[in-house]
Amino acid sequence: MTKPTNTQSEKRKSESLASRFSEKASENENDVIFMKSSSDEGVIRNGGRNGARFAPQSLLSFFKKFNLNSKLAPKNFLELEVSDSALERKDFNEAQAVETGKIQKILAAYSQATVFHLGGGHDHVYPLLSALGKKHQDIIVINIDAHADTRADDESHSGNPFRKFSDSFNGKFHLVQVGLHPFANSMSTMAPLKQGKMSVIWKDEISKEKLSALITKEIKPDTFVLFSLDADALCGHLVPGVSAVNGDGLNLDELKMIREFYSELTLSHRPLVGIYELNPVYDTLSALSMRTMAGLLYDWL
Repeated sequence: MTKPTNTQSEKRKSESLASRFSEKASENENDVIFMKSSSDEGVIRNGGRNGARFAPQSLLSFFKKFNLNSKLAPKNFLELEVSDSALERKDFNEAQAVETGKIQKILAAYSQATVFHLGGGHDHVYPLLSALGKKHQDIIVINIDAHADTRADDESHSGNPFRKFSDSFNGKFHLVQVGLHPFANSMSTMAPLKQGKMSVIWKDEISKEKLSALITKEIKPDTFVLFSLDADALCGHLVPGVSAVNGDGLNLDELKMIREFYSELTLSHRPLVGIYELNPVYDTLSALSMRTMAGLLYDWL
């Protein structure tokens, strides 16, 4: 029996990133891991609009359509779900503890991989940091955001993951906020953290020099530096599909400059990048937000 000829769609898939993806861990080394937190319960608890739960799959669907090149063709990509919306509705804190455990196991199993954490709401950075805190006692977060996400609220949600982490972490913690708007952050939100410190580079004063002055000298051999991007830090005409549209956000050149700064840091670990608060429900008909962010992922790799 002759083997059927590949269809046009099959041929295109074989030449795209989709051909290198798996949803199950394989015996082969996985070079790039996508941890998906497909839940927006934390956004809803914070009074935000829902829809961010669809972002991880939507973003990856556009990313997978990009063509392979000589650098990416040998790589293996793995996507793994780490959140549980049903458990979050039942017991939010327990769900975050379970997610922490899942992330911890993945990071241990794939310590040599480049890891992307795709939300969902920004509340999912808390279990990510909690997992990192099990191993590292010196953590720096470069958080690109319009909002500090350090609200002084008792209930856990997408607006206070960094303050919640600082309350429980006993190591050295430095949160570097990049792109904040004064009008988007209350005085209680900007109050000092219980443990660790928070530095701010406001939206109108972003520069590589300021980043370097705050971060470079603090990096030691055992320092872990996390890159966290809340998509509503970007200007709304570039990325309208977010939880909270930003009318005066960062442009792509500013974001790429910050990303390049992170890439140039001398780190003892592989890159770990979190992307949160994308919301495909509110994207344009052309899926501008997803295409833009997928392009940034491609450029990163």
